[in-house]
Amino acid sequence: QPLARLEQGNITYALTDLTDTDVEEYYHGFANRVLWPICHYRLDLAEYGRKEMAGYFRVNRFFAHRLAPLIEPDDLIWVHDYHLIPLAAELRQMGLKNRIGFFLHIPWPPADVLFTMPVHEQIMRGLSHYDVVGFQTDHDLENFAGCLRREGIGDELGEGRYSSHGRTFKGGAYAISIETAAFAEFAQRAATNSMVKKARLSIEGRSLIIGVDRLDYSKGITQRIDAFERFILANPAQQGRVTYLQITPKSRSEVPEYEAMQRTVAEQAGRVNGALSAVDWVPIRYINRSVGRHILAGLYRLGKVGLVTPCGR
Repeated sequence: QPLARLEQGNITYALTDLTDTDVEEYYHGFANRVLWPICHYRLDLAEYGRKEMAGYFRVNRFFAHRLAPLIEPDDLIWVHDYHLIPLAAELRQMGLKNRIGFFLHIPWPPADVLFTMPVHEQIMRGLSHYDVVGFQTDHDLENFAGCLRREGIGDELGEGRYSSHGRTFKGGAYAISIETAAFAEFAQRAATNSMVKKARLSIEGRSLIIGVDRLDYSKGITQRIDAFERFILANPAQQGRVTYLQITPKSRSEVPEYEAMQRTVAEQAGRVNGALSAVDWVPIRYINRSVGRHILAGLYRLGKVGLVTPCGR
């Protein structure tokens, strides 16, 4: 089946389909039921299966075979996130010599956590085939170096360079951000949005706490609701004076753990509202769908507190 091409501005996308089996084993299975929980220190949620592991490596091999014919000798290849860790190794096996970089968008755990995964050595070997391996924080990079040392499969050479499995590559921590000046201007314009105006009126002068997160157990959403309930109970004078808005789009609903969490968060928010609400005040406003960026920007400006409580470590 030929690749589908899509042109958007100066970007050309090459698209390929996966079978239902591929999606289940590679994405829902190993990527999101093994790698994701282990990298977020949640060993209790990791469910390892040989079939899913095989699917993860099989789909990465499939991607490599689809990508390789598109690559020119001077192309730079940039691979993103835990779904695609083995991609460079597959491309190298096909003879590609191009520079290949990798950036991980989630935490990297210490050796004691990573080594609970049966195929941890294959994952580490896969990273060694990149020329640059990027992490979000210095702590993640230190954990990676510690894994190399503990397993005896690599050395830290100094000046951000590492050696493993016969290759030398660079490792670094690269903080990620947004276009802050552009977003500030965007937020200022959003104040005139009709939905934002309605939200301002509905708050009626109360202080607003706002949290915006994809529905995931690494975000600490249930802990936030607990904390807000305790705050109100411990400070009766704040009843009716503060509102907590939590916007949480659904995420990976096909994975049982996420479906269960969706029910848990909704039930928890409903319980707190049932116990604490007054006729003219609902303490928690819980929205379980996506909200447009232009509206979010305006809501952020209404908030007195931005609540960010990831519990990934």
